[in-house]
Amino acid sequence: MRRILLAGAAILCFAFFFGCSAGGKTVRAEDVNYVFSCKADVTCANGTLTCAFRRAGQQDATVEILSGSGKGLKWYWSGDGFTQTYQNLSARSEACVLPEGSFAPFLVEALDYAEKAGTLESRGDNVFTGSLNGRGFSLTVDGKTGNIQNFSAPDWNFEIKFHDFEEPVLQTYVPEAPS
Repeated sequence: MRRILLAGAAILCFAFFFGCSAGGKTVRAEDVNYVFSCKADVTCANGTLTCAFRRAGQQDATVEILSGSGKGLKWYWSGDGFTQTYQNLSARSEACVLPEGSFAPFLVEALDYAEKAGTLESRGDNVFTGSLNGRGFSLTVDGKTGNIQNFSAPDWNFEIKFHDFEEPVLQTYVPEAPS
C-alpha cells in the first residue's frame, strides 16, 4: 500500500511540475500574435487605469481610456498620422503629441518594433525582451494562443496586463478630424 501511495505522489508531483503548465507550448518570437483587440489594465507611477486596446498591424492601433479621469479619451495611430478624440472633439497631427514616457505611445512603438524579425530575445517561459531607443521592455506570451499577456517597461515604470481578447482585428477606425 505504501508503494502505491509513493508512486501516486511521484506521479502527481511530476504532473504538477512538468505537465500542468497553463502556458501551453513554448512560443517563438515569430509566433507572437501582434494583431488583437482586448482590455488592458495599466499600472504606472500615477496609479492604475483600464483601457481598450486594438492593434491591426504596423502603425495601426487604438487606445481608449475606460476608467479614471481620462475616461472616454481615445488615441488613434494610423500609417499617416495620429488622432486624439474626447467628447466629440478631435485633433489630428502627423506625429503623436503625447509626452515621452506615456504608456500608450511607447506600447504602440514597442509592439511595432517587436513584430520585426530578430528584434526580441527569448528569456524562456514565453518571456521576450527588447529595447527601443535605449528603453527596455518585456513581453509575456500565452503559450496556447500566442497572445501577449503582459507588457512591462521598467524604464518608464509601467506594466500592462492584457485580458478579455476579442475576435481578430482587420484594421482600426480613425475618425475624421473636423475641418
